[in-house]
Amino acid sequence: MKIHDLVVIGSGPAGYTAALYAARARLAPVVFTGIESGGQLMYTNEVENYPGFPKGILGPQLMADLRTQAERFGADVQDLHVTAVDFSQRPFKLWTHLPPGADANVFKSGSAEEIGQIVKQVKQAEPDVLAKAVIVTTGATALTLKVPGEEKLIGRGVSTCAVCDAPFYKDKVVFVVGGGDSAMEDSLALTKFSSQVTIIHRREQFRASKIMAERVLKNEKISVLWHSNLLEIMGDQSVTGVKVDENGTVKEYPAQGLFYAIGHRPVTDIFQGQLELDQGYIITSQSITQPGVEQAGKVFGDNGMIPYPTQTSVPGVFAGGDVVDVRYRQAVTAAGQGCSAALDAERWLENNQ
Repeated sequence: MKIHDLVVIGSGPAGYTAALYAARARLAPVVFTGIESGGQLMYTNEVENYPGFPKGILGPQLMADLRTQAERFGADVQDLHVTAVDFSQRPFKLWTHLPPGADANVFKSGSAEEIGQIVKQVKQAEPDVLAKAVIVTTGATALTLKVPGEEKLIGRGVSTCAVCDAPFYKDKVVFVVGGGDSAMEDSLALTKFSSQVTIIHRREQFRASKIMAERVLKNEKISVLWHSNLLEIMGDQSVTGVKVDENGTVKEYPAQGLFYAIGHRPVTDIFQGQLELDQGYIITSQSITQPGVEQAGKVFGDNGMIPYPTQTSVPGVFAGGDVVDVRYRQAVTAAGQGCSAALDAERWLENNQ
């Protein structure tokens, strides 16, 4: 079986940028896009904050262009999902098939136990791919409530990124679901554009830090529905309202946008036991968390620098984008990390052939 120099697991801005840089370095990378080729931007109607597009660009078009650019330089992009990995020794082993009767969507919505069972079955067969180095860019999935109307209106008034989409809601009425610091930050960001922001929260007080909660409660543009749960997002081509269970009473409110701020789930189930994780996120020497700082402290070179900042706990395996990023989760930061991972992988391969 051929041993590839480099395999990129995942697409999106990080994956395609890594593929572009690796391809131009003549590494002939193989890219496995995963179930959702292109990542979360495939669900974003218009992107206005990606550099180089002063008039904005549709999310799916941006991802299609990034893919075409990577392929132009020789990246082998395959619409397959990596179902299992073995990073215990080189060459690294990857599987891309499923057991008979299994559905790939289990990796999107299945439990950790269900995915673990699939991984165990898959590994009973010989691996499908061998690689000298791997870059992981599997991203993170924004958590939602899966209420009626959500799937139809995602990108049409339903958003998971206020920082990205707030400018589209100038002088509009919007709702935010959540009660942690992210929900507070999103709500405050929206007040710079929206005429009214209402937070839907299921408890009687926020889980957010005291200072963030105080800022929100003092803002005249923000109101709160306590003891409330979102039941439905209404609208046909765009959001027109929300249905809420408010203290046991079902009410409908007019709305032009709804933002989820209830957290993210990094897509790392197949890396359990293979890479060191922190709350599901892959740890690299660039991670802005205590485990990341601790890892960085172990790998300083004689020149006082970290040789491969995007390297994971396994030499030869690198990671970038939302699967690492616990804070920013922007397309441009993901692309930057994909670039860094490719450059690190190139240098690592040069020194470890």
